[in-house]
Amino acid sequence: MYLDVWHKDILAFLDIKLNNGDERMRAHDIFPGVCIPDLFMEAVEQRAEFHLFDPHEVRQVMGFSLEDYYDEEPGRGSFRERYEACVRHATLSRITVPAIEIMKRVMISQLETGTPFMFYRDTVNRANPNKHAGMIYASNLCTEIMQNMSATTVVEETMEDGEIVIRKKPGDFVVCNLSSIHLGRAVPDNVLERLIPIQVRMLDNVIDNNKIDVLQAQHTNRRYRAVGLGTFGWHHLLAKRGISWESNAAVQFADELYERIAYLTIQASCELAQEKGAYPLIHGSEWESGLYFARRGYGSAAWQELAARVAQYGVRNGYMMAIAPTGSTSIIAGSTASIDPVYELISYEEKTTYKIANPAPDLSPETIWYYKTAFHLDPHAGIQQAAARQRHIDQGQSVNLYVRPDIHARDFLGLHLAVWKQGVKTTYYVRSRAVEIDVCEACV
Repeated sequence: MYLDVWHKDILAFLDIKLNNGDERMRAHDIFPGVCIPDLFMEAVEQRAEFHLFDPHEVRQVMGFSLEDYYDEEPGRGSFRERYEACVRHATLSRITVPAIEIMKRVMISQLETGTPFMFYRDTVNRANPNKHAGMIYASNLCTEIMQNMSATTVVEETMEDGEIVIRKKPGDFVVCNLSSIHLGRAVPDNVLERLIPIQVRMLDNVIDNNKIDVLQAQHTNRRYRAVGLGTFGWHHLLAKRGISWESNAAVQFADELYERIAYLTIQASCELAQEKGAYPLIHGSEWESGLYFARRGYGSAAWQELAARVAQYGVRNGYMMAIAPTGSTSIIAGSTASIDPVYELISYEEKTTYKIANPAPDLSPETIWYYKTAFHLDPHAGIQQAAARQRHIDQGQSVNLYVRPDIHARDFLGLHLAVWKQGVKTTYYVRSRAVEIDVCEACV
């Protein structure tokens, strides 16, 4: 469940999973997320006041829905114009609080419950290649899916014979069609050029072969033909390459690798479009106009040639890349989860009758020095890697923040500001653990 940070109920919402307070105001099985505009983060940084509104009252009094807008450019845009119009309106009710107080409540909840997830709506929508066809309001449970969303409209009609007919105009009902590359095997074996076209074709086939009971989901699936090609085994790959997690080399490698994956994915989708046709909503998209490539600074001859082919033939899939958490998948595949660092050098899975040890993949006297564990790493290093990746990913990535529970509030706030400023679209869980941490075996 995602709620706008300017919503009047945001403070109660941020307490919804806490283990203390009025139990009648708690819902422990909800996974909360917060939709955050640039304007709020600016107010946090400037220690300015922030105004909370009732969205229904805004619609009634102002004639628009505040959630339907975002800032088209950093520092200016339609959201802040309408938000400021609400602030100036004399009779529109509001609650005014320091923005930093809301952010404190966010961080308290994250340290206690791991949530809320953070969704930077302006950043997300500015990068949306299908903004001509709609808007992205929120993400999914794992914060990596970012596709246009809209409500289904239901109309009831009474016919002359007294029969009541219910008609539905379908909205954009998002579907996850996901598959992930095993980086720890695919990159060392140099098979990305062969693997990715197969993977994109398989994902595209899922759209036609899968039967979904929710008809508007089927409708959306076929209009956008959205898929989410992702990866797992990032830390595994770094260890095999002998690259330290906290090094500049890791950030540079992330930039180079994910640009290559993006190129091969878009190329594969373009080839499918030549064979089967482009997705129905491509006209007016940033794929067709070439803005997708220009916004990301893809100026090399290879990228320019691919952009020209996309302009001519289109792409088969309106959304293509998303990095999911892959916790269970990575264990089955013998690798590390998603883009996360390892939790422990050896973790244990315990059941009633057995206990299984899961060592870090390819753990050896050579790789152990590159398996520094999550809570011994500088969180800013992971954020820098995520920022380097984000330029090449049209959707999002499940970015976890690993912090000690005794982290200073100033430092914790600094992580959130770094995520926002560096253009990462979302953060997933905030992972913390006991203050007493074992000695780091992989620390030099």
